[in-house]
Amino acid sequence: MDIAFEERLEAVRRSALEQKKAEEIKDFGPIDYDAPVESEKKTIGVGAKIGVGVVVLGFGLVFALGDFLPSGSDGPNEGTTVVDKKLSDEEKKTLQTRLKQYEATLSISPKDTTALEGASVTLAELGDYTRAVSLLQELSKEKPSDPDVFRLLGEVKYELKDYEGSVAAYRSSEKLFKNINFEVLRGLTNALLAAKKPDEAVKFLLTSREQLNSGKLNAADGIPDNIMDSESQEVDSIQVDLLLGKAYSDWGHVNDAVSVYNQLISTHPEDFRGYLAKGIILKENGNNGDAERMFIQARFFAPEKAKAHVDRYARK
Repeated sequence: MDIAFEERLEAVRRSALEQKKAEEIKDFGPIDYDAPVESEKKTIGVGAKIGVGVVVLGFGLVFALGDFLPSGSDGPNEGTTVVDKKLSDEEKKTLQTRLKQYEATLSISPKDTTALEGASVTLAELGDYTRAVSLLQELSKEKPSDPDVFRLLGEVKYELKDYEGSVAAYRSSEKLFKNINFEVLRGLTNALLAAKKPDEAVKFLLTSREQLNSGKLNAADGIPDNIMDSESQEVDSIQVDLLLGKAYSDWGHVNDAVSVYNQLISTHPEDFRGYLAKGIILKENGNNGDAERMFIQARFFAPEKAKAHVDRYARK
């Protein structure tokens, strides 16, 4: 056993765990269109972000807004819009070297969880999702109580278009998280919609929204709530409502979707996303005049860097 390599693995793991909470708050919170894009977040393997707990698939720049809008708003690829990562030759070499190190450890200790974790993430970063799934399934046997393992498995299966498998993995992750986790919420919703189960997505989101609202009421009343903590408090209620509207839209319940957007606009009149989502669904259903008014409102309230996105949806 290479002791030095094992020490490096352990150091990376400790670093990942220490960063986990801060990364989740930063990555899973409300979309900040004015925040600068950090180049190091385009790849996972190049930095120290190795553990599955700090990995969010997309493995590149993710245009997250498309996850929350009615399905008719999707671009050519439909569903979640992911910009394919473009690794430089140096980055590929770094990842491949790291993978060989993990594989060397696994050849000696096939159940080494740190090596399984590192190898699966690195394979996914390299785009080898099939092998990543295989290792994540092995890792789930060794760490059956780790929700992040199943969350990442759900994301990788989604990339492979195994939507039923993705749903199953996300459901396992959901059960293991003590509270509502935003990436599981979004991932399971999109997997259910891709699997043509919008009714289940609606039911799941309504339950989640009720749980979130219950936690906020308890906090406002000063009632200790052992069920809800900072993890679920970080979930953006606007994004939950946008997902719910999208699920209703996919289900063909247009009036219910519009009702969700109306409530969103009433509650958050200065947030552009409610206007944009309502404009899209109105336009899809032939109400171009009202849709145009929604797009004008959306553009007015949108952050400067989001105005071009609003214009793109308005022109479709």
